Amino acid sequence: MVRFKRLWLACALSLAPVGPATAQGLGRGYVSALVGPSPYDLAGTGTGLAVNAGLAWRPLARVLVIEPGMGFFTYRPQLAADRVDFLMPEISVQAEARLGAVRPYVGGGTGAAVRISGGPGQRWDWTLHALAGLRVDLTPDWGLRAEMRLRAIDPWGANTVDLGFGGSRAVF
Repeated sequence: MVRFKRLWLACALSLAPVGPATAQGLGRGYVSALVGPSPYDLAGTGTGLAVNAGLAWRPLARVLVIEPGMGFFTYRPQLAADRVDFLMPEISVQAEARLGAVRPYVGGGTGAAVRISGGPGQRWDWTLHALAGLRVDLTPDWGLRAEMRLRAIDPWGANTVDLGFGGSRAVF
């Protein structure tokens, strides 16, 4: 439980406003939050809700993006009344192209999924994911983002497809 609280605190602190920074297109880091539907195939099929937040960092200022993040996924199983919630700490490596204010990207990564409610105890499962998306700079500090993240949980026992839409803010 202590590890969970520390992980949640680290994610919350990474999303705190840090003040104006360089332009997103020229800067090296930004935070983003995405929310949207997530079709799943777990213990049954359906569509849940996914929220993903991350801190993207460009170590080379071009092309390569490294993004640690935290995902939240919730769904209602077909044969149960209670919702099931997961936290998913993950890290991605992405390749990004620059087309003016628009930056398409593809990537992949790994992480874990831990059930935090709706079942007996906590269980950690390894995850793998592939993603594709689009970042659009609106101003030097703010942008929009759309992403599709294909995630295999306990590879290859279950999967989700997060369709996220949201915003981003330059932080350093």
